[in-house]
Order: sequence, then structure tokens, then C-alpha cells
Amino acid sequence: MKPHDWSSTIALVTGANGGLGTAFIDELLRLGVQKIYAASRSATISHADERVVPITLDVTDPALVAAAARAASDVTLLINNAGLNTQSGAFAPDCADAAWREMEVNYFGILSMARAFAPGLIEHQGAMINVLSILARIALAPMATLCASKAAALRLTESLRAELGAKGVRVLALLPGAIDTAMSRHYPGEKLAPAEVVKAAFEGLVKDESEVYVGDMAQGVAAALATNRADVQAQFLAAATAT
Repeated sequence: MKPHDWSSTIALVTGANGGLGTAFIDELLRLGVQKIYAASRSATISHADERVVPITLDVTDPALVAAAARAASDVTLLINNAGLNTQSGAFAPDCADAAWREMEVNYFGILSMARAFAPGLIEHQGAMINVLSILARIALAPMATLCASKAAALRLTESLRAELGAKGVRVLALLPGAIDTAMSRHYPGEKLAPAEVVKAAFEGLVKDESEVYVGDMAQGVAAALATNRADVQAQFLAAATAT
């Protein structure tokens, strides 16, 4: 396959100060992009490469989202990476608060960013990567609220793909297993390296894929769901109950 030319790409990465956000920035620089807006709530990110431009952004704040869209109107690749995992089950004492906070970041944050940046992405015939999780496809009882927010975000991503795709904007859903970042620090199982996840995302974008499953677990779940969803879901719930 002919190498993709990234030299004119201007990317914006939300949650840029986290482990996966840092990996996105590093890989974008390696690919040779023109500019990267590194968006975080504090905008304290410093980088030796002058192509990295820190920008203050909280995806739950409409005013900051609008300001970011004005300041970064040249974006051709929007990477919705900001996320929240409260590790909350459905019957946890603070479940309602946890559910709201996760939906605010994981679902409404993507919706807000998509609405704000869509005009520019359409103008530049750009692309969007939404960082989700394999838990968007399968329920895991100890993290009920996270699963719900990621499932909602996946349905939103599919709708965005339909609407924006008709206007020349590609929309990719990234669905990895657990990643070795602070968000998954309580997960005892095997974790993916952030760099592996990021590389898979960009490879999928170049191949014009709509969904990218990263890691053996995520790929196995996706394949199994295609044949027998009920059995796969039962196995996940049973395993979660046993632990």
C-alpha cells in the first residue's frame, strides 16, 4: 500500500495530557503532520517540537469547546480522546453521580466537539477518531456506568459517520481492550501499550475502516459477537460475578 502523506494534517487531540493522548501526539509527530493542538483542561503541556500547540479545553464546557473551535478552525483531524472511568457498578452508592459524569465526558463531550468542529472538518474534507472501548459492545457489571456511556458514544459515532460521511468526513470508532494508562490502573489483566493502540487507529484511518478493534481480547469479542452475542455476554457477566 502506498504510504499516506500526513504532511498537511492538522490534528487536535483532546485529553492530550494523559497516557493515550501523549501517545497520539508522539505518533502524529513521527508521521510528519503539520500541526497538533494538544488540548487539555490545564493547557500546561510543553513539548520541544514547535508543531505542538497547547490549548485549554474541557469537553464538558460549551464555552471552552466553542473557543477551541474558533482558535483551531484549521483542524483536519479531530481525535476525541478525552475519557472518564469511575469504576462504578449499577448499585454503587454514588452510581447516579458517576453515570452523569461519565456520560458528560464520554458521550456529550464527543457530541459537543463534533458539533463545534464539523463545519471545519467538512470544509477541509477531514476525519474524526472517537476513542471508545470494547465495552461499548459488551456489558461488564462492575463498570456498568462506563459501559453505558461508551455504548451511547458508539451509537453516536455511527450516526456521525452517516451524517458527516455524506459530506466527505471520515469517522472512525476506536475500540481497544484495556490500555496501560491511569484510567485502567485497577484492571488486573493484560493491557495494551498506548503506542500499539494509536498505531492501529491511524492504520485503520488510512484504510478507511469504520471500526478498529485493538488487541486479542477486543478482536475476539468482536468476532464472537458477530456469531452469538448472547453467549459472549453471558460469559462476560459470569466472569465479572466470579471475581
